Amino acid sequence: MTSTFHGLEIGRRSLYTQQTALSTTGHNIANANTPGYSRQRVNMEATSSITNPYQGGTSSELGTGVSVGSIERIRSKYLDTQYRERNAALGSESMKLETLQQIEMMSAEPGENGLNASLNKLWSAFEDLSANPDSLAARSVVVSRAQEVLDKGKAFNKDLQNLSESLQSQTDAVLKDIDTLSKQINELNKEVVRTNDANDVKDKRDQLIDELSSLIDVDVTEKSNGALEVNYDTANPKAGKLKGLGEAAALTKNVQTNLNAVFEQLAPEINTLAESGYSLVKVNGTMQQGKALFTEATGDGSYLERLSVSNDVKSNPANLAASSTEGTVSNGDLAAKISELKDKTLSFDLAGSDDQVDATTNDFYSMLISNIGSKTQSVERTVGNNETVLKSIESNRLSVSGVSLDEEMANLVQFQHAYNAAARYVSTTDEMLDVIINRMGV
Repeated sequence: MTSTFHGLEIGRRSLYTQQTALSTTGHNIANANTPGYSRQRVNMEATSSITNPYQGGTSSELGTGVSVGSIERIRSKYLDTQYRERNAALGSESMKLETLQQIEMMSAEPGENGLNASLNKLWSAFEDLSANPDSLAARSVVVSRAQEVLDKGKAFNKDLQNLSESLQSQTDAVLKDIDTLSKQINELNKEVVRTNDANDVKDKRDQLIDELSSLIDVDVTEKSNGALEVNYDTANPKAGKLKGLGEAAALTKNVQTNLNAVFEQLAPEINTLAESGYSLVKVNGTMQQGKALFTEATGDGSYLERLSVSNDVKSNPANLAASSTEGTVSNGDLAAKISELKDKTLSFDLAGSDDQVDATTNDFYSMLISNIGSKTQSVERTVGNNETVLKSIESNRLSVSGVSLDEEMANLVQFQHAYNAAARYVSTTDEMLDVIINRMGV
């Protein structure tokens, strides 16, 4: 037989359930603008019925009310996965774009302040010397132009070296951030397992995973206990800022190597001709052979770091040769040959590949700068596409997980009416019990 207080129990369960729904709605409204918050929904379910025998021997199942089955966090795993994959791709490409833009700025190309313009000025200075082989002033201009070329090359090389060091520092910082985020995610995993349905904790955990995905590509697997297993490989990242830093470092190193290759070809070619002719300096009436325009110091460091304009010609430009024949300085044939090096095809080992490029010094350097420009444009397009797709995915995620105040206000009214009705039901049941308990059998 059904308990006399069965009706009160149904009312109590209804009040508790509707109260929970109201509290959850209030929680959603309160966090409408909280970053990373996922709206929550109370899943109500009918409680188990009981057998209710009727007079005459028949029986039926009698409902016992409602209960809270769960408080569900509305989230799309598919969209989360899509977001993290695209976020990692954007992190990688953005890092490359930033590096390429810095290299473009360092090169100062195209323009009068770039190395290419200075090289052309050097060739022009040799042409002027070939036309005025007896001129000490023309020789001084050649030395000055050579120093300018070398200064531009050294400055570019130093900037690239500083960039490489900066990228390494950033890589170390990213690795630390990855480790820190991983530890924080593990701590939140423990809290989720301990508290079972910790929706707000899960939101914090998802935020951290989103942040982690910008640094490195992640593979996320949910375990039966609610914990998330987050896997990544810092040694071989496929995407993310860590991957971008590695590619940016390799790209910077290749540019630096190719820049040094320009001078590794240029300086010896000029020196070979310069030392084969005769200068304006005479000893006992004999014209002396010309001195090298450039000199390479021993020691560590890149070629450009060791290269300098020879002190012999800097202290006395007369030591620079212009003629290939002793006693006929005025023909200027040697200076002309040096100026013609601008059109001489040389073989360059292209850094970052097994290819060899046959080109003039100017053309090889121009190709180097042109490649940087084309890569920058290509990566810019890729970054733009990734940003567009990421915004679209985020918009879809918000449409699923975000809080709609209009919807929550409608829910608020709905649950309020349900709560009021349940309260009225409890009052009615109480009045009925009062009749039975206090007014019958007296």
